[in-house]
Formats: sequence, structure tokens, C-alpha cells
Amino acid sequence: MENGLLIAIAAVFLAGIAAPLLHRLCGDRIGFALALVPLAAFGFFLSLQAGIAADGALRLVVPWVPTLGISLSFFVDGLSLLFLLIVSFIGTFVVLYATGYLHGDPGLGRFFLYLFTFMGAMLGMVVSDNLILLVVFWELTGISSYLLIGYYSKEEKSRAAALQALLVTGFGGLALTAGCILLGRIAGSFEISEILHLPAGTVTGSPLYPVTLILILLGAFTKSAQFPFHFWLPNAMAAPAPVSSFLHSATMVKAGVFLLARLHPILDDHGLWLAIVAPVGAITMCLGVIKGLGQTDLKKILACSTLGVLGTLVLLLGIGTELAIKACMVYLLAHALYKAALFMAAGSVDHETGCRDISVLGGLWRAMPFTAAAAGIAALSMAGIPLLLGFVSKEYFYKALLDADGPPFLWETLGVAASIGMFSLAITSGILPFFRSARGATPKPAHEAPWTMWIGPLIFGILAMRFGMLPGGPGETLITPAVQAIAQVGYVPQLKLWHGLSTALLMSALTVAGGFGLLAVSGRFRSQRPLYAVFAAMSPERGYDFLLRAVPAFSTRVTQLLQNGSLRNYLLMIGGFTVLLLGIRLPAAGIPVDFSRMAQPSVLGLGTCLLIMAAAVFTCLARTRFTAIVAQGVVGLGIAILFFLYSAPDLAMTQMLVETLTVVLFVLAFFRLPQMRTLSSKRLRITDAVLCAGFGVVMSVLVLISFHFDLLRSPVSQFLGEQSYPAAHGRNVVNVILVDFRALDTLGEITVLAIAALGIFGMLRLRTRRKDKA
Repeated sequence: MENGLLIAIAAVFLAGIAAPLLHRLCGDRIGFALALVPLAAFGFFLSLQAGIAADGALRLVVPWVPTLGISLSFFVDGLSLLFLLIVSFIGTFVVLYATGYLHGDPGLGRFFLYLFTFMGAMLGMVVSDNLILLVVFWELTGISSYLLIGYYSKEEKSRAAALQALLVTGFGGLALTAGCILLGRIAGSFEISEILHLPAGTVTGSPLYPVTLILILLGAFTKSAQFPFHFWLPNAMAAPAPVSSFLHSATMVKAGVFLLARLHPILDDHGLWLAIVAPVGAITMCLGVIKGLGQTDLKKILACSTLGVLGTLVLLLGIGTELAIKACMVYLLAHALYKAALFMAAGSVDHETGCRDISVLGGLWRAMPFTAAAAGIAALSMAGIPLLLGFVSKEYFYKALLDADGPPFLWETLGVAASIGMFSLAITSGILPFFRSARGATPKPAHEAPWTMWIGPLIFGILAMRFGMLPGGPGETLITPAVQAIAQVGYVPQLKLWHGLSTALLMSALTVAGGFGLLAVSGRFRSQRPLYAVFAAMSPERGYDFLLRAVPAFSTRVTQLLQNGSLRNYLLMIGGFTVLLLGIRLPAAGIPVDFSRMAQPSVLGLGTCLLIMAAAVFTCLARTRFTAIVAQGVVGLGIAILFFLYSAPDLAMTQMLVETLTVVLFVLAFFRLPQMRTLSSKRLRITDAVLCAGFGVVMSVLVLISFHFDLLRSPVSQFLGEQSYPAAHGRNVVNVILVDFRALDTLGEITVLAIAALGIFGMLRLRTRRKDKA
């Protein structure tokens, strides 16, 4: 069963790799075959329910980097299973939808490559039991989403949106990497299943906890578009509709929510969690609704409402009670179903009418009956109308707010206000374009989309009705195991549709009434362009735009200063900073200089050192290039003699060969150059001499200080000699060091030499061709 998990995830990746070739061979029909892969994975994930119900979790470990405590470990519990089912199920219909939406697109195979890579990365992330492995999949979702958002690469808007999403989420990914490393250090393990079972207070009691929490929250907030990083999500609607329906409603944007839920048991036992997570979620929830009320583009409205829902989920996790976690999981499932359907419906409307402007759209139900039915059911679920799963999620949301600690009526007031706005956005995006009278002519005559584009939304809507009328079934199989995994409790009350006459029901009724009232005046919100211009001027996106301009300009100035092509400047900066930093630190450290452990120099060795020093000084004072080259060669040969005197004949031979070859090449190269001149002033030469002398003194002091410490229990030479044969099966220690112990370093040197050789060969060929043409 555990091996089947790896096969299912690997099959998704392999399907993506094969997609471009299969598309060239079979054309657009390849989408129907590819859809079977996530469908089969969904069937396999369903089969894991019984095992998880019996054992609580399934775990598989494959050693990866055991010396660093990193392994390919996978862990499936109720939370992972919920995400596995959502990703694979919705992914199946997204593939079918893309087959119709991108019909005839020559890049369809490439699109499926990106899509399946993202799908596999998302599946891998939610089952990762190792923090480092989770980060790897996390970053892979970011890279693949960048490619998907920028799929229309010829459009500047798509490229800018993709870059913005990559930079914002990439920044969060770097923060998350640091946070996971700190978390692993605090816990003493990178295995998430082990960290979750640590005694209470192990993580939150650490002095590193605040920094760790902030870094992890940065990763989660950027991925799930929380304030102040919320601006990238509406802009990402430049992507094709299949991308919007998959990444930005059901999967990628919920990665941050998944991370918060996964680490909730070990991070929430501290006031800092509630002080940061809940307010950020509440602000994002309200901002999403406010931004959505001012939009006229269907996809932008849905994107802003997604912001509101993501803020709601984060708010519930910030509250952190068992009831709030349960409400979060129900809300997450309901949102995945209705928002994927609405995005697909919006894409179908755009595809078949050429328009997404709600001020123009109307009366489409006659021409697009199946799309209208799917969008209508999804919109009603999003609005929280009874007998739909959205209503159940809204009820539990209100119950969680009523049960939460905090300022009186604050969470309840914000929750009702945001839900009223969400009701208006749902009706505006899913009902009005289809069921009100037509407002104007669309660029293309409206007609029903291909069945591949409406079958998915219709099934999502039917499931929303089924789960809403009988929530107990999915509650027991999907929601309860997820809540148990997050809250770490044994018993979770069953989901119910009817809770009797209660305050939560009254709040739901107020939401419907307020939603219709807001809907009646929503046109006025869209007409308040000056007000929204003020909001735009205050948006954190302005900071992003400033940094996008300022960082390249700053880097250009720094490059011009530091990388200006002057070897003297490079040496001056390196040597100067070394002398400055070590010159300040060494006296403060108070480490004694130990002369007692120095070997007594021989007469030959001392004479060689004096010869090297004299040759170096003579090189600097030489008047001709030939004299300088010869003096520099004496320096190199003197070092070769020192290698020989201190039992390193192989290094001595190498040094002699290199120095001989260098001198010969220098002479050949400098033979045709003009006479050497003194270009630097006397003051500049004195400065260089002082700096070089200071650098030499500092390095000499460091060598003498090193004698004071026993850095290793045994010399490195002894370790390499002992491990040469048993570890690397070689008796020549030098060869073993180059080929085994320093294999990557040697490979890098070989690569550099190979690239240099290819470059020289290319230039020679180019010169030969130019002569032939002449």
C-alpha cells in the first residue's frame, strides 16, 4: 500500500514528462488519456481511507541523505488524505477542461507538462514527512505555477503576473526553508511525524520559537496570499482558466493553509500564534471582499473572493479551537468544489463569448444551459444557501467565531460583514451573467461549451448538493480524520445540516438579507473609482513595484563599483576587508600566539624562504616584463622546493611544471606587448605596499594562532590514510582525495576546463571562417 503511494505520485510526474511527445503523436486527444492518471490516483487515495481509519496514518521512509538526517519519508493521515483527494479529483476534470479550453493550441503538450508537474509537486508536498523534502516540493509548486501563470508568454501582462507570483512566493519559500531548518534544530529531527509527538512546550518553549514561527508564517502567508502579500493572486488571473480553477482555488493557494494546519499542533501553543495568525487572516478576509466589490471582470471577482476565503481559513486556524479547525476543513472542502466550478464557468463564458465583463453579460442560460446550471449551484453554495455544502461551512464558521476567545463581538462582526460581501460576489459572478436579462452584445455569439468544459463544474455542483443535504457521510470519511490529525483528538462530533434555532442560524439569515441589500447597491461600489484609487495607492503592491525597480538599479551600481574589471580593485577589497575585520577581531579575542609548536627551520628551508621573499620584492620593482616574469618564476620554483623539503614531492612536481609552463606562456604572450610603464602614482604604490604588508602580517598571525588549538583529535592526513582503502577502495591517497573525497570539486574543475576548451575551440573556428570569407 505504501509503495502504491510512490507509484501514484511518480505516475503523475511521468505523465507530465510524456505529455509533449504524446501530444505530437496523438494531438489534442491526449488529454482524455492523461485525465486517467489523476483519476486512477484518486481511486488509489480513496482506498487508503480504511487503513488510515484503522491505523491513524501510513508512513514510508526511504533514506536520502542519512548523514544530515534527511530522508524521503512520506506520511499520510487524515489531513494529507483530504488534500490528496481534492488535488487528484479536481485535477482530473481540470485536465479534461484544458483539453476543450486549449483545443488546437500547439503548446498543449507543454501546458500538460507544467500542469502535471505542479500536480505531482502538490501531491508530494502534502504527504512529505520530512521538512526538507516538504520544502523541495514546495519550491517545485512555485516554479511550475510560474510557468503556468505565464503560459501566454507573448503577453506582457502574463509575464509580469508570473514574475510577481514567483518573486513573492519565492521570497516566502526562502523564509520557509530557514524556518524549517530552525524547527528541525529545535526538535532534534526533521521528521514531521516525530515533531508532532514531542512533549508540549518543546518547540514553543525554545528561545528560537519566535524567529522560527515568523519565518514559517512568511512562507505560508506568501503562498496563500495573505496580507500584505495578497496582491499577487488577483494579478495571477492572467493565466488560462484551467490554471485559475486548479492552482488558485483548490490547490496552490491552499498550500499555505495546509502548512499552518500541519504544524498547528506544535506552533499554536503560544500567544504569538493567535496574535499574528488570526488578525492577518481577518484583514485578508475583509480586504478580499472589499477589492472584489470594485471589480467588473469575472475572474478578478472570483480571485478576490478567493482572497476572502483564504483569509477565513487562516483566521479559523489562528483561533485554533477544535470547532474552528472543524469549520476550517469543511470550509476548505466547500470552497474547493464551488470555486473550481465558478472559475471553469467563467473560463467557459470567456471562451464562448469573448467577454468577462459583468456589466455586459446577461441571459446566457439559454445558450449555455449546462454551464449556467453548474455556475448557479456553485454560486448558491458560495453564498451559503441551505441544502448546499457552503451553507454547512458557513454555519460552522459562525459557530467557531461565537466559541472563540477575543474582543467581544469582533470576530462575529467581521465574519458576518465578510460573508455578506461574499454573498454579493457569489450572486454577481455565478447568477447574474446567466439569469438576468442581457445587457449588451458580446464579441462572439454565445453558445454552449464542449462537454469537457462543463462536465467538471456540473459534477462539483452535484457534490456540493449531496454533501450539503447529507453532510454526515463526507464528514465521517473526509472531515473527521483531518480534524483529528490537526487537533490530535480522538472524537469529533458528526457534521450536521440542522443545528436548531441558534445564534449561528440567525447570523446566516442576516447574511442572506444583508447580501441581497448589498447586491442592490453593489453598482455604486464599482462606480467609486476614486475611492479604489486611494486603496490602490496604499496597496503593498506599490512597495513591490518600487523594489522591482530599485533592486536592479542598486545591483547595477554595486556591480559597477565592485565588478569593474580592475584586478587591483578586487585584490584591494579582498585584502582590505580581511585586514580590517581580522585586525579588529584578533586583538579582542585575546588568543595567545604560540611559537613553541613551530618546527625548527633548516638552513635550506630558511634560505629558500629568503629567496622567495627577495624574488617577490624584485618582481614588484622590475622595470621590464621579462625581468618580472623571471623573478615571479623564481617565487614559484622556491615554493616547489619547500613542498619537496616538507615531504610533498607530488605537489613539488606539479608546481614546477605549472611554473615552467606559466613562464613560457607569459614570455610568448608579452613578447609583442609595448614597453612596460608605471601608471600608478607613488602614493598609490605606498598604499598598496602597506596593505600587502598588513595582509601578510595578519595571515602570519593566524597561522601562529592556529598552533594554539587542537582543531581535530587526529590529523586530516591520518583520517584520509585510514579511510582511503576501506571507504574508497584505493591505495593512492592523493588519487582517492581527488576522485572520491573531493569528487564534486574535481568534477567542477573538469567542467570549467571543458567549457574553456570549447570556448577557445569556438573562437578559433570563428577566426578561421572569417579568414576563409576574406
